[in-house]
Amino acid sequence: MGYEITRLHDDGQRTKKKARTGLETMCRTINQQRGFRVPPDVIETKCQRYMQDQKAIHRAELVENSDYDIVMTYQLEYRGSANYYQLAQNISSFIKLKWIMETSLIKTRALKPKVPVTKVYEKYGTTLTVQGKRYKGLQVAIPREEKPPLVATWGGIPLKRDMKATLEERPPQVYNNRTELVQRLLADLCELCGSDKDVEVHHVRAMRKLHEYPGRPKPEWVKRMIALRRKTLLLCKRCHEAVEHGLPITWALSTLKEVKRRRKAKTAILESRMP
Repeated sequence: MGYEITRLHDDGQRTKKKARTGLETMCRTINQQRGFRVPPDVIETKCQRYMQDQKAIHRAELVENSDYDIVMTYQLEYRGSANYYQLAQNISSFIKLKWIMETSLIKTRALKPKVPVTKVYEKYGTTLTVQGKRYKGLQVAIPREEKPPLVATWGGIPLKRDMKATLEERPPQVYNNRTELVQRLLADLCELCGSDKDVEVHHVRAMRKLHEYPGRPKPEWVKRMIALRRKTLLLCKRCHEAVEHGLPITWALSTLKEVKRRRKAKTAILESRMP
């Protein structure tokens, strides 16, 4: 599991218990119980990805991405690691990883326009309230017409032990899809018929699922996902219901080339309005 298993010992931690005689006595409550800790090398190994010569550095592969993508990528990577070790008594040791990652995030964002890191904090700095506690963080919002904005947040993850946490086998791995994801969400177009009404996201668990149509022609939505090389497809409500229930699509469909052309034009207009 990646945890370090130890035996707990703390004579100072005691609670009141009733003996058979009915009298209350103070008993040691955690001695000899099993405990979980984050191994010291785990934090150091994770920090090295964002460091060089013992200093936090930018990530060159993310420099060309949008601010939304950069913040979202760092947040997902940090959340995946912190959530996986919620059973550890020393989960607070992740504060070092957070500081290193935040410094790397700021340097990555500041590199392309070549601005001081203080300007990045001034532009995106915010205060987040989580479970009644306030945290300093970063937040990037992309406005959308008649819809809630797309928001990417850095920070606001409590480093508190949670004995009821359910762990996955390993922390989720984050893959970089560059700015295309933001462009698709902003365009808000059905990638089958081209409609811009009631657009939803259709998702498959793995690309290999798209090839499980032996002996019969692949539906058009499957061909689109294979062509896009994505596990997600933006669909209007009508197309989405047809895909989900295996119903025939009898209405006219737009070509993938036309969808891409309209998406590019629409996102260019929206991005030109951003501050």
